[in-house]
Amino acid sequence: MKIGTFSAAFCFVMVSGATRAECLQEAGNFAERICGQVKTIGKSTLITAKGDLTAEAKGLIAKAVGQLGGSVGGSVETKDFENVLQEQLGSELVNVRKCGIEMAKVAMDQVCTRAVIYKTCANQAFGLERWENSERLNGTTGWRDGGYNPVAYCTDFTNSVVRGRGLGSLPHHVDGITPREEKRRTGTFREHAQYNYHCGITLHWNPIYNRKADPLCGTE
Repeated sequence: MKIGTFSAAFCFVMVSGATRAECLQEAGNFAERICGQVKTIGKSTLITAKGDLTAEAKGLIAKAVGQLGGSVGGSVETKDFENVLQEQLGSELVNVRKCGIEMAKVAMDQVCTRAVIYKTCANQAFGLERWENSERLNGTTGWRDGGYNPVAYCTDFTNSVVRGRGLGSLPHHVDGITPREEKRRTGTFREHAQYNYHCGITLHWNPIYNRKADPLCGTE
């Protein structure tokens, strides 16, 4: 008997997604392990005259369930599989193909449709929790002639700091901007005004994003 015989028989229920496809394949292999051995062992050793499953039949199911999805085996109800096998053995002739289809359906219901558990991770899409680094920075132009203003200086100062820290293409944030200016009159014969522009900023970088269980993080 070739692997995949039963999985092909119930492929009409398949949906897209590698994880789902792998689960369906595993369900088909599981059904083959049980129903294939039913054909090999023979009906007479698996069911009593009263129509009950023998210890050997139940052991056959328990062994196959233990191989179903590794760690998920403990959460699978063997009674459902026993009911299918008992029903299939009740006929005068065991239809191995039908046995496999019914077994695979039960396996899919119990394993492939179980609740998905999403991993927990930090992601920008979950919002900002805090900034790992913050620093208060102050700059000044020194005394100079007019034609400038404190707001323009703050823009130039901020851009210079961000560029100097190599943060241009990286997540960062600037707030707490405080522009101001000083003014004086200078010159002996032709007095004119000079200005000293100041700016204070708070620079934040290295974001720490919120963590939560989400499809973006993948599945367990």
